[in-house]
Amino acid sequence: MGDTAVPDGPRAQPGAGDSPRLQAFLVTPDMQELADFDLRSTPEIVARARRHDQFVWLHVTDPDEETVHAARETLGIHPIAAADVASGRQQPKVQKFDEHLFVMLWSILDSADGEGLVLGQTFLYIGDGWLLTVQRAEGGRLTDLRGLLADAPPELRNGAMPAAYTFMADVVDGYAKAAADVETELQKLEEQVFSDSVDEDHREIYRVRKDIGRVDRAVSSIAAALRESTSHLESLTVGKEHIVPYLHDLLDDAAGTAALINNQSKALDAVLSSHENNVAARQNKDMRTISAVAALLAPPTLIAGLYGMNFKNIPLVQWEYGWLAIGIAIVAIDVVIYVMFKRRRWL
Repeated sequence: MGDTAVPDGPRAQPGAGDSPRLQAFLVTPDMQELADFDLRSTPEIVARARRHDQFVWLHVTDPDEETVHAARETLGIHPIAAADVASGRQQPKVQKFDEHLFVMLWSILDSADGEGLVLGQTFLYIGDGWLLTVQRAEGGRLTDLRGLLADAPPELRNGAMPAAYTFMADVVDGYAKAAADVETELQKLEEQVFSDSVDEDHREIYRVRKDIGRVDRAVSSIAAALRESTSHLESLTVGKEHIVPYLHDLLDDAAGTAALINNQSKALDAVLSSHENNVAARQNKDMRTISAVAALLAPPTLIAGLYGMNFKNIPLVQWEYGWLAIGIAIVAIDVVIYVMFKRRRWL
């Protein structure tokens, strides 16, 4: 971890709005926010914190390029890991560098307008005596990480890796909650699709499809990354081995949610296929009904057309009750046609 001085480094601005760009905390059994924090002083504060078995937590929300650069220079963050924050959306991953561990997660967030789910981004940089978290909202409502860590059990905030686990567990819990909501919506869709008395709403089907796709992309990627990086995570628990069972539980939860959302995707494929079959069946029924009605209207139209022509020798034209006979004939023909189509269930 370098102690390079950063000229004109950004300072924390507590009280400058509800979401300061940079916040710093000295995490002890309690959380102490560092007022007027300067990134240039980070190495000295981290060194003191390590001597007292504490750690420094830096939290950044929607950072600009200057803040990312200052944090990278001060904390010794690898340029590749820092570039992921600046470059935008990346695949969820876990990477081990010499000075720190880097974890990138997609967070399932409620959209700011209350319509559906959005994928936010959470970046975790875990070092010796320090933890840097970066959140990007992507149009969603951000998780209150400060409240999350403050409410965590003492054994999960007594080090950078336990605190990072708390944040990762919250993200994975968000996947599980989203999958549970999808399961509820999926059951409703199945009831609609397989019920003869309900016409399913195709817009709801495609909305659930969109949510499943977002959750699937987020959880499947991080489940694979965590599974392949178990050794990297456990290497940061030396002296805090009590966190290892929590990490294994996190891996199991991520893998279980990934399997569930995969099964939900297959179930929705069946729902979508049934919906398309229902649409085709309804269209076919409508076409048969239209054809039957057209057949019922054809004889009256033909007969009326013939007797509407100006000819004198058409049968029944000169008869006083000819119109009545023609009307009865039309009704009789339509009754025969109606009975025929009714037996075939076209009407």
